[in-house]
Amino acid sequence: MKTICYLDTEQELVLPEIGYQLLINYSEQIKKWGWICNFHAQSSVSFKKNLNFLHNQPSVATLIAVPCILGVKLNDADLLEFLKQLADTDGSSILPPAVVRVLNTKACRGAIMFGDALLPSECSLIVEELKKTSLCFQCAHGRPTTVALVDMVVLHKQIGKLGNWNRGSCGSWRGLSRHRPSLERATQRLGQ
Repeated sequence: MKTICYLDTEQELVLPEIGYQLLINYSEQIKKWGWICNFHAQSSVSFKKNLNFLHNQPSVATLIAVPCILGVKLNDADLLEFLKQLADTDGSSILPPAVVRVLNTKACRGAIMFGDALLPSECSLIVEELKKTSLCFQCAHGRPTTVALVDMVVLHKQIGKLGNWNRGSCGSWRGLSRHRPSLERATQRLGQ
């Protein structure tokens, strides 16, 4: 699922001081996901000299490697987005937003689509696996994947109100009619 891809040429990240501090503070979480950076420490002389301009001085880090999630290489913009999320959540973030996007995209693109041919055994396996999930009727993005065609409870109540319908009469209900099973009816239907 996740690998680390070393960049052909190292990428320089010029960050404001706050961004640089976030990069250092959350370096373990960042490295855990596969972003590997070199931090260029300022010398104490340079630090003292620029103390008055601390918030205006950009700091530099070098990006050496990025995560590769299911074959998709993440980049420096994804790292900065993750840093912002870490700052917003005080480091309690679990998944980088870019990882969530990749997983959601792969989940939908890899899904069974209308018109896909499946063996009966594959259908049975899918239904059995879906029974085990809590949100089996929505995709990874939260969109519904099924639409109810009829409310069975309401349908049964309506049919129950039609006493003759349930006893097998040949009456009609809203354009629907019921015929007793017969060879003549089967022949008629096959001829249609």
